[in-house]
Amino acid sequence: GGADIERAVRDTREIVEAGGHEVDVVLPCARLMQGDEGAVTGLLAAVRRACDGLTLKVILETGTLAAEPLIARAAQLSLDAGADFLKTSTGKTAISATPQAATVMLNAIAADPRRDHVGLKASGGIRTVAEATTYFALVENILGAQALTPQRFRIGASSLLNDIEAVLGSRTAPPPAAPGSY
Repeated sequence: GGADIERAVRDTREIVEAGGHEVDVVLPCARLMQGDEGAVTGLLAAVRRACDGLTLKVILETGTLAAEPLIARAAQLSLDAGADFLKTSTGKTAISATPQAATVMLNAIAADPRRDHVGLKASGGIRTVAEATTYFALVENILGAQALTPQRFRIGASSLLNDIEAVLGSRTAPPPAAPGSY
């Protein structure tokens, strides 16, 4: 979430050189809240250039931004910089993903010219299937059912797994189908 462009570019290049396919960058929230949009756009543009051709996920830390106008502005700056995904949170803040923040982000995506190529990752604090279902419904209602693919919608699910297993009765997944058995 800092505004150190050189470090962000260096970290991004390490990911690229290691063969990574995706890059996450935390939007410098403090700078945005201070009104320094230049620092925000400078960092995002530099990271986008450093990972050209890879998926760029911009983490907005919506719990820190809190106010809907700030979340909307962060989303717009991220989209303008070429983000492929808007991500709610690192999950390391007191408030992470909320349906309200996701709605603001989804509305920004829906209004963007690249709307059919940009996705949302709801991450942080989503612990139950019921909570996850809320985000599925938001994406479907705002972007349409065609957006419910891994290329357009993801959930940070590290805390969600326990509830999924409980809902499914700790069943294991069936073995993959043999070729030609469809």
